[in-house]
Amino acid sequence: MNISNSATTTATASTSTSGTTTSTSGNSQISDMFLQLLVAQIKNQDPTNPTDGKEYVSQLAQLSQVQSMDSISSLMTSTSRQVSSLQKQSIGALTGQKVMVATDQLSTDGTTAVTGRLTLAHAASQVTLTLKDSAGNSYPLSLGASSAGDMSFTVDPQAMGLPAGTYSLSATTDNNQTNLSTELLGTVKAVRFPLSGSDPVLSLQGIGDVNYSTITQFTMA
Repeated sequence: MNISNSATTTATASTSTSGTTTSTSGNSQISDMFLQLLVAQIKNQDPTNPTDGKEYVSQLAQLSQVQSMDSISSLMTSTSRQVSSLQKQSIGALTGQKVMVATDQLSTDGTTAVTGRLTLAHAASQVTLTLKDSAGNSYPLSLGASSAGDMSFTVDPQAMGLPAGTYSLSATTDNNQTNLSTELLGTVKAVRFPLSGSDPVLSLQGIGDVNYSTITQFTMA
């Protein structure tokens, strides 16, 4: 009667179904079940062809491996929960702080001025930032000349006559530099953690909602 495979299979199944119990309790259940099966194996062995003692040692080694895997799994689950909790506390502490984010959209209330920056690979005699609404209306903002590197700008909705709403951002230069990314500076009003487990969402004053992963710089409030 071959009990060896049954012992390993049953012990493994017990491990997978004991995720809601503590590691100690799970290991105890596995040990008890293994000993019961081992005793049954010894009682039912063929007296004329007794089981080799090495097989018992092998089964004990398998039990040890299963118990170790169960303990490691429980430890990893606990560690993951602790890390997730600490991450939420850390990100939640950003409320009220200023951050710079990489974005090509601006959701304005029509009154709040927003500062930002562009990064130029080469100097340009004329840089233009264009805001476009959902209806296709464009609002160009001339930024003038700039040397290579970072170029700061300010979008003042009242000065530009921008109604409240969401606008796409695009930057162009007189020497046809392309793929110019825009970054905006805003104060974190709220932090939301989607149930789907995706990136936390920051609500920035004068900018709108952005993913946490778009942060490029933390700034003193």
